[in-house]
Amino acid sequence: MRPEAPPLFAARQAYDKAALDYFGIGFERYDHFVDSVFGSVIEASFERSSVGRTLTESGYARSGAYRGYDVFVRNDGPRRVAVGDDAIVFTSANHHDEPNLEALVDTGAGERPRYHEVDSDFEQLTAAAGGPSHVGVNTTIHDPTGRPAMLADGFRFDRNNAYQVVNYQYTTDRVPTKEAIESAFRREHYRFADAAETFDVYVDGRLATVETRVPLRPDGEIDPRYRLPQVTWGLAYDEASDRVTVRHEAGETVPADRLFYDLSLPEAPGRVEKKPLWPGAETVAPGAEATIDLGDSPGADRASVVYSIGGTHFAVLFGRELGGETDA
Repeated sequence: MRPEAPPLFAARQAYDKAALDYFGIGFERYDHFVDSVFGSVIEASFERSSVGRTLTESGYARSGAYRGYDVFVRNDGPRRVAVGDDAIVFTSANHHDEPNLEALVDTGAGERPRYHEVDSDFEQLTAAAGGPSHVGVNTTIHDPTGRPAMLADGFRFDRNNAYQVVNYQYTTDRVPTKEAIESAFRREHYRFADAAETFDVYVDGRLATVETRVPLRPDGEIDPRYRLPQVTWGLAYDEASDRVTVRHEAGETVPADRLFYDLSLPEAPGRVEKKPLWPGAETVAPGAEATIDLGDSPGADRASVVYSIGGTHFAVLFGRELGGETDA
């Protein structure tokens, strides 16, 4: 965690952190973290029994083992966790498009090929990106000139500056010139940190690299919008009483005035309402519960926990469908 980093870096880290349940070790103690459509993999130093105890005490149930990993499961917003000696695998129907815990464990065991081993474009892209402090990869995107490409967008640091490096690996021979890329970024540099002013562009075959330098912020204060918590949330739906119980199962204590709930209605898809979840409380810590009465929202099909510092800002931390979910 780097509070002096550009806000864009802080935002990306914050959303990665908030998408994870709490496993007894905080985000700042992770050595490596990889997220994908299939799930998240965490490498860290931890006591295996302690992580297992955190999971069972925060609403997970033991569900056997797989390839030497202990597996845990819960069905509210279906989630699964596999705990090994130095790695944790996490899948969530809320966060991952195609949750597949076994596929990730198999890959770690060498039983399935890794993407870079079967796709030379991806291999060249990730080799160019290296191992910065944070990097995001998108394999189906267009560059600023409109050409299809794979993307790696990362940050590295020295004592006084952050360096944002964006790599485009073109999947066809239609590679733009250095001048075309520079012109496109002068028109629109939405992908870069706000303080970025100049860009260095390099083109080598079908790989283009765009780099900019951003001074570190001397105040070292993270914007409250990006102080998202790492919490295991529990949402229980009682159909008979038409109520939802929200429970802070484990993780960081959160200021109560930043936690709200939203009920999704079929007639208003995409609209997020922010209604106080713990009114009158100062903080929300493990063990805290709140109840949502659905009586005034007939037809609500999803309940969500929302973080906001006020105004139009919000981030959905967790949600579950009201009925019909099973373990992924």
